[in-house]
Amino acid sequence: MCVMEREWDEIGVRRTGRLLDEWRGAMTGMRCRHDRLVADGLWLTGPSGFLEIVGLARHENTHSRMLGWLLTSTARHGLGCEFVERLVEHCTGEPVSVPLAVRKVAFSVWRNGREADLVVWGENFTLVFENKVDASEQPSQCDDLYKNFKCERAPLFVFLTPDGRKPCTATTRRSQRAFKTLSWPEVRAMLEGALSESRSAAEVASAADVVNNYLRTLEEQFG
Repeated sequence: MCVMEREWDEIGVRRTGRLLDEWRGAMTGMRCRHDRLVADGLWLTGPSGFLEIVGLARHENTHSRMLGWLLTSTARHGLGCEFVERLVEHCTGEPVSVPLAVRKVAFSVWRNGREADLVVWGENFTLVFENKVDASEQPSQCDDLYKNFKCERAPLFVFLTPDGRKPCTATTRRSQRAFKTLSWPEVRAMLEGALSESRSAAEVASAADVVNNYLRTLEEQFG
């Protein structure tokens, strides 16, 4: 009986050894295949958007600056006023009947101790942005912005958030009516539409690459 047990154990050891050798060989083959794919640039991991690479994908001021660039009609993205028109239509609920003219775009505009993240002055409109990514609202923030910019030419107030929620700090009837909610996914859809319909943007390939890279960031971060 002991002899049989010993012989059976020896068979098991030999079989286990063969299986281990086969497993090691398979693992070596897979590692070689993996290393070849990596060397050829065919095994890709990590972020693909520039803002994710530099750690700014959720940085509020960076997104405000990107919006400022995209809303500057003479900037090298080639969109002209295509993107601006979609934002104005979103705020007014009406189609733009005449070509828009953007006169000035300013990041971080302070009035009476309160900051507007972005302001766009046009010939017959003014866009005032309160941009939120992860930060919460400050006390009376939207009420103050309304008071500070309500006398601008045809002011349009935009409360921009990842999910398009309403501002908590727009408490008066007038400021509540003035602020239009906007989500980052809606911004992405507007930007995609503007890019697809802009002949100039298509012709400026390098600038279109920048816009497309930003669109990828918006999709990955906000949906």
